Amino acid sequence: MSKSSSSCSSTCKDFPKEIPSYGDIGGIGVALAFIVTAWMVVVVLIGYYLTVFDPKLDPFRKEGTQKLSRYPNSIDYSVHELLQKIPGLGSNGGPRSARYLRLGAMLNACILMLADLQIFTALSILVGAYASMGCEIVAYHWQYMIYLAWLASVTHLAGLSFLRNHLANNGVKCYWRLAAMFFIQSLLSAAVGLATHFGDDPWLKSGGGRPAICYFKEHTEVSSNSFQSAVKIIILLVWGFFIRVAKMFQPFEGGLRKCAAQLHKKARNQRYETYDRNEWDFRHGIFKNVKNLWLGPWIIATLEVLSIQLDLFTSFLAEVYWLLFSIIWITIRLVNLRNLGNQDDSKWTFGQVLPVFLLIAPFATAVETFCSKQETPHNQEDPVNNDDIRGLGHTHTSGYRGVFFLGVLSYIEIGIYFVLSQRKAEGLAAPLIQIFVSVFAQLELQVFWVVSDLWLSNSRLNRTLKRTICGFVFLLLSAMSISANFVYQMVKNMALSTYAHG
Repeated sequence: MSKSSSSCSSTCKDFPKEIPSYGDIGGIGVALAFIVTAWMVVVVLIGYYLTVFDPKLDPFRKEGTQKLSRYPNSIDYSVHELLQKIPGLGSNGGPRSARYLRLGAMLNACILMLADLQIFTALSILVGAYASMGCEIVAYHWQYMIYLAWLASVTHLAGLSFLRNHLANNGVKCYWRLAAMFFIQSLLSAAVGLATHFGDDPWLKSGGGRPAICYFKEHTEVSSNSFQSAVKIIILLVWGFFIRVAKMFQPFEGGLRKCAAQLHKKARNQRYETYDRNEWDFRHGIFKNVKNLWLGPWIIATLEVLSIQLDLFTSFLAEVYWLLFSIIWITIRLVNLRNLGNQDDSKWTFGQVLPVFLLIAPFATAVETFCSKQETPHNQEDPVNNDDIRGLGHTHTSGYRGVFFLGVLSYIEIGIYFVLSQRKAEGLAAPLIQIFVSVFAQLELQVFWVVSDLWLSNSRLNRTLKRTICGFVFLLLSAMSISANFVYQMVKNMALSTYAHG
């Protein structure tokens, strides 16, 4: 039974120094159930992307059909072309074989069960923690609960992306899951906000047995590591929930895809206008000549980069990546935090064995679905006119591939920044400034790459020299992209050191 908060007034000053055992949250079986489930979802999503996913299909098509998308995602299309060169990977875009149908059904059944399971596990641990907010739960277990609930919420949000086509055809199933996830995200965000009161070390060392509610009554230290971690977690919570919920609805994702296609079309038209008249035309005014000859490449590059960035934002590849690095970061934090806990939480009692055995259910459902006979669906749908489908021939150009690589590199850098723990607290402003500076710098490098590629492709240099210069410029921009964050950190550390000694 939880004690009332009013009985904790004396306990806030008189408490055990060691972290107590609390198997309902910190138990080894509970932790493994959450971690294994999350990584199962990661493996299933990666397997789906590598084997079954077809970027040319409309994600909001009717179930059992193969209607082509009017605005296919160029990023997923490019990756899909590479996967097709590897035996056994990628979909050929034609009618699906019985094996692929069974594999798709198996993955669908597995992820549906795992995702729904995480709704109730997340609600259980969050409600249980709030109910134990009196003297029963200490700050350590409150922070531990946040990581477990976050694992569950990330798992379910990833499942929503995976089940987008299924949920688009079943409105009731979609809406109750979204409502449940909104409630979970609200509880989790509030829990993260309360955790900013913990500060840095006392609740893990000398104050391990102090109830969490005692910290909630104290002032928040903005310069503490716990505040910085909370800021990062809230950013990721809001970002992950927004992007995945928005992608559940066709007007949002379809609108972004259409916008990306229109930006590319404008860039293509501007390219024709610029390079069809590569000399000064006295029939036009000075402004139009300057625009076509000197500003034209920069306009083209800006439109192309914005188009590719929108495609990268809406790609399934980006969703898989954000899920992967989120799970890695949470798992690292959870394992590091667990190593500081009470060793009694690692004992295998009945309450710890049961959650692990319950993990067998998704595997059994998946195997049963794969082994069952399935009737091949009728792939009949009102076909989309091929003339209305966005052309993707530009994905083979060096300009596109360079921006794609630099864009992926920027995503990796942002992921590394979140995953790696910072030794010194940075508060709220420093992490956000670093992210915005990094994003702006990456976009500038991508625009410069497209401009360089345009100038080289339209120059009169021989082919070998063009390739040499192009390769050198690309390596230079890649090196600048990688070193941008290191330079920022070095300058920031020098400024902090100067301020401290001043």
